Formats: sequence, C-alpha cells, structure tokens
Amino acid sequence: MYEDPQDMFRDIDELFAHLYARMTRDLAAGGSQAFGYHMVIQLGGESSPIPYSQPDQLRAGSEPGVEVHQIDDEVKVITELPGITPDSLHLTIDGNELLIDADAGTRQYHTTATLPPVDPDSMQVSLKNGVLEVTFKILPGKS
Repeated sequence: MYEDPQDMFRDIDELFAHLYARMTRDLAAGGSQAFGYHMVIQLGGESSPIPYSQPDQLRAGSEPGVEVHQIDDEVKVITELPGITPDSLHLTIDGNELLIDADAGTRQYHTTATLPPVDPDSMQVSLKNGVLEVTFKILPGKS
C-alpha cells in the first residue's frame, strides 16, 4: 500500500507517460503492433501495460466484446453494437447463455454472454447510441 495516497497518482501519471511515449514511438515507426493496452494493477501498486492484439485478431468475425455485471439482485449484460436498430436485434436465451444476433445490412454481429441463474421473463432491453444493455433479475436464492 501507499503511505502517501498521492504516490498512487504519481505512479499512474508515470505509467500514462510511458504508454504515451511508446504509442508515439510505435506510430512514428510506421504503425503500432497494438491498438490498445490492457492495464493490470496488482496489490502493492505494481502495474504493467499489456498490448492487445490487432482488432481483427481480437474480434475474429463480428463478435463484439460483452461485459456481464452482477449488481445486487440484477445481472446486466452490456455490449457495443454500432449501427444496429432495435428491429435488427435478436436476443435468445439458451440455458445459461444469452445469444445476441444483429443484422443491419453490412453490419452483422453475433456474440454470447454466460449468465448466472436469472429469470428470463424479467429481461429488459435498452439499445441507445449503439450500446446494448440487457438486464435480468437473479433467481431468488441464487445470488
């Protein structure tokens, strides 16, 4: 742990300076081998940037990344589906999987999210600005 809380912010500033310098160097050399960084901050304040793969390697086909969050008695599934309208969105529950399919002409997406035990009848869907949020109630006694 940090004795002075400001030390943590100094470390973060140092890390961002390192990432910016690396990004600038990679771009000047004719392009980056990564399009982003995944930050891992471990107990004790040590952190290390890990380059992501190229976008076509990370998301083969059209499978957007999905986040699943459990908050109190609800589960929220969040994913980005740019260019998709509610009419072109198809959601299916298959066991403990939420299947997300969307087809709007040239934009096609297919992905899945693993769910804890939820009430499928409690599903609420929101699609705003290309961000899909699907909320479920957790089955009583299963949280």
